[in-house]
Amino acid sequence: MLVVRLGLGMLRRKMPQRNNTKRREEYAKNKEEINRKRRARNNTEEFKYKKRLSEKIYRDKNKEKISEYNKSFSRKVRERCKELVFNHYGRKCECCGENHIEFLTIDHMNGNGRKHRKEINNKLYPWLIKNNYPEEFKTLCLNCNFGRYKNNGICPHKL
Repeated sequence: MLVVRLGLGMLRRKMPQRNNTKRREEYAKNKEEINRKRRARNNTEEFKYKKRLSEKIYRDKNKEKISEYNKSFSRKVRERCKELVFNHYGRKCECCGENHIEFLTIDHMNGNGRKHRKEINNKLYPWLIKNNYPEEFKTLCLNCNFGRYKNNGICPHKL
């Protein structure tokens, strides 16, 4: 066994190298038996309890890290959904021609947007993908979309 100095007087024992090829050969010979035992062990209530407990301890220790990862992952999913939707409906406003993706949004042509968003829990882009891009939607910029809302369905550019 090797002892490694970590600094500030701390020592850590380093485990000797194992013969991985020998372990791999042993696993290949007894793969079915090893996996059967592993599945049996993993199905016990004691193992499940210990696993839940260790996961809870990890989550409690790493709340910020997990939260940041979840935010990052959610952001990537939202961006990917938005890309798919605008690739289908078009990447420019049908009224004024604005093409910056940050300013674009999806418009309900028949004007029932608030009611529809409430029904689908405000998750429009995933809903559009799941429902195979229905035809009653179009791409507008935020200004045109809001202008249509305020002017009873007529965009201020058309007045």
